[in-house]
Amino acid sequence: MDLEKWKTQLAEYFAKRESEIFAMIEKLVTMESYTYDGEDVNKVGDYITGWLKEAGFMVRKVEKAPVPEDEKWMEQMGNVYVAHSHDVSAGPGVAFIGHMDTVYPKGTVKSWPFKIEGDRATGPGVCDMKAGLVANMFAARAIKELGLMDTPMTLVFSCDEELGSPTSTPHFKKLLGGAQAVLCSEPGQPGGGVTTQRKGSGHLVMEITGKSAHAGRNYEEGASAIIELAHKILAFDKHLDLPNGTTVNTGIITGGTFNNCVAPNATGRVHMTFATVEAGQALVKALREEAAKTYVKGTSTKVTGGMRLYPLLPNKDVMALFDLVDKAGQAIGYKVVNNRTKGAAESGYCSSVLGIPAVCNMGPEGWELHNPKEYMIPSTVLPRCSLLALTALQAAKVFKPAPK
Repeated sequence: MDLEKWKTQLAEYFAKRESEIFAMIEKLVTMESYTYDGEDVNKVGDYITGWLKEAGFMVRKVEKAPVPEDEKWMEQMGNVYVAHSHDVSAGPGVAFIGHMDTVYPKGTVKSWPFKIEGDRATGPGVCDMKAGLVANMFAARAIKELGLMDTPMTLVFSCDEELGSPTSTPHFKKLLGGAQAVLCSEPGQPGGGVTTQRKGSGHLVMEITGKSAHAGRNYEEGASAIIELAHKILAFDKHLDLPNGTTVNTGIITGGTFNNCVAPNATGRVHMTFATVEAGQALVKALREEAAKTYVKGTSTKVTGGMRLYPLLPNKDVMALFDLVDKAGQAIGYKVVNNRTKGAAESGYCSSVLGIPAVCNMGPEGWELHNPKEYMIPSTVLPRCSLLALTALQAAKVFKPAPK
């Protein structure tokens, strides 16, 4: 392979566009895209695909798939966006994937604007994963503009990964089925971390109906949905099994109408992670059985959701792709470390469900995700762009298109 030639061409390309790359990262961080604000997420998608269209990519906003009748809340999500270097009939080829949504509510950027101090960039979503989106965009555009390969490239930008991609992954089979390899640019871990093993994740929503009553005069006539939810949360917590990689977290609760009214309603949103598909299936079954129990007479519970993202496991194809990442790192003098990541990502879905070789955490390095300490390491941006591009170029030669 022409690694030496490619690395020189790519290094020159990215060096000339360094200011543009960082301007793009700042732009995307400033464009807030909280998962539940579908319109804002779509503004990011429109901007990204508009930029790729200028480079000759064929782009589109994917029409939403019908949502389940019992999960109408999904209708507020944004759309999936896709960009193709070739006509769709040529197949997906090598794919770059990433999510546009973040966990930070709209308005966060006002008190926490994008900033670079030394070798640390901060701002909502700068690491998870606005910088990774930019790395994907520039890596693919560099390959196309430099004419380095004939194999098609497909870039997929999802809208709700932070919720387990419930509306995004239904499109993945059609968009990515038969892809030769998938590179997911979730945040690289400090010290050169790239991931070949991730846990899977799931999401459940519990909606509890109770009966309202005056909390002082006739408390006994009511049925508190909040107390029922509290019992279920504690029951769920018993299934936490950290040594075996199982987590259960009730992250959002709402309910009630007033402090002196017995609560007629309550909702809990639950996130879970697991190490294997089997563990995930068993966990969902167990939590649904817990949710079916009634602790407060007069309440009823509706549960929706289940497994969302599947685990990424270091199978033969995954490790063969990681070997190409390692070779790319050696070529540019960037040490790559094979890390295991506890969180879930869309790379696992691509590997475990679609059977495509996939590696994760290919984006610029950073840490402290999902909290105000989140940061990205600017000095890793250009090396990670080269790492992505060089891995894609090798994968195009090593892996054959898989049957759709």
